[in-house]
Amino acid sequence: MPTLTLSIGLLVLCSVGSVLVVNWIADRRVVQEFASRLVMRLLAGEEMALRNHLDEAIQQGDYIAGAIRSGRYKLSDAALVDFIDGTFAAAPQIDGLILGDANGSALRAARVASGGRIRVDRFNIATDGQLETLGDNMRVRKEPYWGPPVYLEQSEDNYLNYRVPIRNGDSYLGFVALGISTRALSKLAMDMSDPPTSISFMLYAHNQMLAHPLLAGSGPRTRSAAGSLPILQTFGDRVIADLDSLPAIREGGLTPPVGVFARRSSVDGKPYFVFARDIADYRELPITVGAYFLEQAVDAPVRVLYSAAMLALAMLGVSLIAATVMAGAISRPIRRAARGATAIGNLDFDQVPPLPGSYFREINNLATSFNAMLEGLRAFGRYVPHTLVSRLVKEGRVGAGTEERVLAVMFTDIVSFTSTCEAMTAPEVAAFINQHLSLIAACVERESGTIDKFIGDAVMAFWGAPGRLENPAIFACRAAVAIQSALAADNKRRLAEGLAPVRIRIGLHMGPVVVGDIGAPNRINYTIVGDVVNATQRLESLGKTVDPNAEAIVLVSSEIFRAARAGFQFIERGSHNVKGKQESIEVYQLVGGATDSASGAATVLADAGRS
Repeated sequence: MPTLTLSIGLLVLCSVGSVLVVNWIADRRVVQEFASRLVMRLLAGEEMALRNHLDEAIQQGDYIAGAIRSGRYKLSDAALVDFIDGTFAAAPQIDGLILGDANGSALRAARVASGGRIRVDRFNIATDGQLETLGDNMRVRKEPYWGPPVYLEQSEDNYLNYRVPIRNGDSYLGFVALGISTRALSKLAMDMSDPPTSISFMLYAHNQMLAHPLLAGSGPRTRSAAGSLPILQTFGDRVIADLDSLPAIREGGLTPPVGVFARRSSVDGKPYFVFARDIADYRELPITVGAYFLEQAVDAPVRVLYSAAMLALAMLGVSLIAATVMAGAISRPIRRAARGATAIGNLDFDQVPPLPGSYFREINNLATSFNAMLEGLRAFGRYVPHTLVSRLVKEGRVGAGTEERVLAVMFTDIVSFTSTCEAMTAPEVAAFINQHLSLIAACVERESGTIDKFIGDAVMAFWGAPGRLENPAIFACRAAVAIQSALAADNKRRLAEGLAPVRIRIGLHMGPVVVGDIGAPNRINYTIVGDVVNATQRLESLGKTVDPNAEAIVLVSSEIFRAARAGFQFIERGSHNVKGKQESIEVYQLVGGATDSASGAATVLADAGRS
């Protein structure tokens, strides 16, 4: 399944993921370009409007100064008023001017708000301390310059002023100063704003408000304690009140253009993006143009891009999940077949569930064939000793032929089996035999014995093959004791159910035998042959002579006694002649398991027949 999941997942990931990556890169560039152009367009428009005002003041100031310098007009000429009026008509950005001569006489022209008329008056500079200081400064200046913003009480407004000294060589002829009101600039900012989505503004020296939609009204202008323009922190716009300390924008895809600094602000839970750029080529004028936007107005394409990316990733995740499900659908029956094959290899046929069908044709064919094989093996397994085959496989004895080994052999047989079964039906006889043989086989196999065969109600078993045992006699005696205990417990049950108890005879002998594959080519048994087998069967039959009334009598040969006497209780039963043997056999009766004696030596009781 990991291989299928990885391969299908990588295929989906590479195909869908490559499309996502390409789209993300392309879309991100488009969004970034869109956001950058949006910001640049607004800032460029704001800068262009500002420059239109400032450049017009520069052009008109130089033009008026040139007219005075050339002698075309003098301050006392009546035609000068018409000339000034024409200048105002040609430059609507200019809100006022002051023209002074070297003698202190001055002409003042101001645009009247109503009707666009020009109001002109003449006065002496010495009567106005602010203008007198301006005149003194101009006497020592040779180049035009922008003065700091000034607040005029008459108009209750702040002004940017362009100052041009008028000289003819080294001779000082006078000066001209043109003013642009912050109210006019604020109207520009208001025209370029789209509240509440976006607000344009202009700053002076980064900390004073030069233009803002809030300053576009006709009321009096506010001033700071140290200057003529309101301080940014106390102006009243909370979005940019702490502009210098606002955090930088970190949203992906919103890289500000070169020369533009970007900040992020939040007011009443509403996030804003703030963009600003310095205008540095007007020498003495440290002006900054800026604008702020509601975050949703700027990053809407970004959010759409993120949403699309999230949707695409979700689709990719669904595709990977589908790939995993499909891989599971393919691999699950294969894993079941692999587990089943492992169980079959261990001969655990009953632990293997049938494989379910599949929508995949090849896997369905595999399941059908596997289930047919499993049914055949289960049927075959009923007639094959699983334990023996497992040991043969483990010992590598499959097909190894025969060999001679010293083994311990056991025979068991039910006493009076025929008379016991006379009153039973055939199914009852079969059930009785199966239950009895299961009891015997469990005890034998628990002590590492090998069931050779079932002969009706009799059992033949041996120890020491196919797996080698250091002392097979000990394991055989343990199994015999276990059979006695199991039979006694089963007889208690039978008596409680009103059934007759079962009595058995057991014979144990040990010696050299031929063990291995014996039989015809198409029917081979792993079995043993030799005189030891016959002697063991004779020992079992001898039980009806030694103690015909015993519940479970176990007779062993002297070979078993000598090999297993430590830890077991035996009764010496003397020498007996058995059928097929010319020499008598020393017989002992096994009557118990390990003794409680400290020495651990065998306990041999006196012959019951001689006592």
